[in-house]
Amino acid sequence: MTVLLDEPISVAYGQFYVVSYLDDNPEPIEAFAGQVNGLCGAQTPGGLFLVTGRHDGDVPLRVELLDGPPPEDGWEEIVEVPFTPVTADVNLMTWFEEEYPLTGLEAGVSYRVRFCGRGMDAANRIIRGPQDGEIVDSYLLAFWPAPAEPDRILRRTSAIAGYWHDKGFRRHG
Repeated sequence: MTVLLDEPISVAYGQFYVVSYLDDNPEPIEAFAGQVNGLCGAQTPGGLFLVTGRHDGDVPLRVELLDGPPPEDGWEEIVEVPFTPVTADVNLMTWFEEEYPLTGLEAGVSYRVRFCGRGMDAANRIIRGPQDGEIVDSYLLAFWPAPAEPDRILRRTSAIAGYWHDKGFRRHG
């Protein structure tokens, strides 16, 4: 296992991104088009659009590069998506354009990505910023080489994750 990032990141509007191209961040409607999960949009080539329970503030995030899937223990929300970087320059980006290099992910390699969260409902009740410095939510983003498969929801427990899975950025019509 290689840890690519293990620190709080700042989210705004409950969003952060993984990008492997020079254009702008993924657009949410495009990123989630045709998916069953609403937490990790993977339909933009070379990009991921990720959703947290917290609207604004810092969230603890760990990003790992693995040989296979991580254990599901302790996570309340778990989704998986396919991801293939289109360049070797892969970065985690925040709404505020903070950039965290994800060194080790290779262009053209097919990865499976597991996005896990806990405490999303408690974090969603916080309007702005930290509440007494208490960390209420945390996230894991794990990558491992694997053939592309459709996205799927492995665990769904919180109301806010349910909202994003059922409605979120979906087109209506």
